[in-house]
Amino acid sequence: MPLVSRDEIKEGYVNTFGIKHDELPPNTNGLVTDLFFEIVDQYLAGNISVVIEAAFQHQVWEPRMPKILELADVWIVLCTVETQVAARRSLQRGLDNPDREFYHGDNRVVHYKKTGEILTPADYTPPRFNVPTIEVSTVGEYVPSIDEIVKQIQLSNTQHDKGSDARFPKDGANGTRHVPNLID
Repeated sequence: MPLVSRDEIKEGYVNTFGIKHDELPPNTNGLVTDLFFEIVDQYLAGNISVVIEAAFQHQVWEPRMPKILELADVWIVLCTVETQVAARRSLQRGLDNPDREFYHGDNRVVHYKKTGEILTPADYTPPRFNVPTIEVSTVGEYVPSIDEIVKQIQLSNTQHDKGSDARFPKDGANGTRHVPNLID
């Protein structure tokens, strides 16, 4: 299944201009986020199931979900971990990949290099929608595992589709069931 990653789109955008994230116009993140959702909508409107990945707060998803829900059956896979563990992991990703600062303006890494302190992450409000949601602990191994998540989604889709052939649009309408998995 295709994957649409907001961070990968951002990196492609920054790469096109060949300058650091911080040197781009202030509305860059908004432009990239809008493009991300346009791509997702286009996949779904074209009857293509897709996995979409972005660590957006609820308020970023909220105005865009009605369109996604109109086009697809949605599952949210929400990765969870303690705040301090998330902060250390984010810092380590930035230290391990110096390009991250170029593409995303990683303030956590800049602060750590200057002070040796690990910044506490900002508050995060996860997406909250009336759709099936699987919370995955990422403290160690994923619980439930990726294989278990896939099986759960496939089983649910099989049970939902019993008695109908949802693989094809009905009378030319967009009746195909898409399963975008929002990995946040």
